[in-house]
Amino acid sequence: MGAMDHVQAAPTHRADPKATAALYSVLVNLLLIGAKLLVGLLTGSVAILADAAHSFLDLSASIFAYAGIRTAAKPADEDHAWGHAKAENISSLIQMFLLGATCIAIVIESVRRLVVAAHVRVAWYSFAVVLAAMAADIVVSRYLGRVSRSQGGSAALEADALHFASDLWASFAVLVGITLVAVFGFSVADPLAGIAVAIIIGTTAIEQGRRTTQVLLDAMPDRPTLRAIERILESDSRLHGYHSLRARQAGKHVMLDVSVHVDGALTLAQAHEVGHAVAQRIRTELPVVSDAVVHVEPVDDEAHG
Repeated sequence: MGAMDHVQAAPTHRADPKATAALYSVLVNLLLIGAKLLVGLLTGSVAILADAAHSFLDLSASIFAYAGIRTAAKPADEDHAWGHAKAENISSLIQMFLLGATCIAIVIESVRRLVVAAHVRVAWYSFAVVLAAMAADIVVSRYLGRVSRSQGGSAALEADALHFASDLWASFAVLVGITLVAVFGFSVADPLAGIAVAIIIGTTAIEQGRRTTQVLLDAMPDRPTLRAIERILESDSRLHGYHSLRARQAGKHVMLDVSVHVDGALTLAQAHEVGHAVAQRIRTELPVVSDAVVHVEPVDDEAHG
């Protein structure tokens, strides 16, 4: 049986900027919900109420993102030897289900408004709230994305940023709808804008849900990451090949398992040192790899010369 080396990232215990960012998104969503709900009720606009519902689900998503990030930060223990990083992916998937539920509710209400006409009163504060919401969506979405990138990636924060980005387009659809109502008296534009919001939300939920599900199913990481790992293994002069390369994701971390071939004339200690060096090199050159298990197998040097 070959020797094996296992290198895993040491857990950190500093304050988590990702959790702080998630808390900020919760506060912003609270403000957006209050403003949109108030204006929607005052004007009777289904599009603005749909946007408020979207923000309410965004609030739930931000709370799940915060919970997922806090759980994922917990170190490995006896019951979770690989850590808790997938809590972020579970959080992301829950957020996508919430978006899907919002989408269905908005479509139902919009279709009802198309069948049974309702009066919509557009006031100046309707435009003010929608434009302010769009500005907030841009700022918060970029902020969450920036924090995610600075911390090596976060599935929960990226999903949350995606919510704000979709909210931006949803608010734009609302802006078009209420403008058509105010300028041309085209009342049917309001529920049509609501349906447009639902389409935007649904598209976002399906795509992000697909990505998250792949991670939860232990799919291999993206091709650039795999190719980078393969280049390291192929360029190391101490190795005579490798096989059984497996990798999976947890959160944004990659966990790697590979068997490498070394000169059969090496002592057990020398082979172990080669395995350790290869695992350390992979983690150093590819910080996304948080756990590297390298199995070392002896081969006949003449046959592989």
